[in-house]
Amino acid sequence: MNIAPAPALKAADVGVAMGGMGSDISIEAADIALMGDDVSMLPYLKRLSNATVRTIKFSISLSMLINIIAVVLSVAGVLNPTTGALVHNAGSCFVVLIAALLYDRKFDRS
Repeated sequence: MNIAPAPALKAADVGVAMGGMGSDISIEAADIALMGDDVSMLPYLKRLSNATVRTIKFSISLSMLINIIAVVLSVAGVLNPTTGALVHNAGSCFVVLIAALLYDRKFDRS
């Protein structure tokens, strides 16, 4: 068992381990573990991670916008506490639904 790459994976900005042939220690130390031994999946992984970061930023922005609008409407007397809570929960549901769009994301695997 080769455990030498584990400290390097832990110290790296982003560590990627190969799930099929990597040691258990290396897989645990890595930030990302590829389930197969196909290095050609790295560009796909990069596109998926970029899409994930964009989705996170969009979700946070949308949630903050909904909350700011709800606060302004509450101060103006348009929303009462019950409807304010419903608007807040609706914003949370939007974030979950947007995150679910990443589940079936298809990218070119080349």
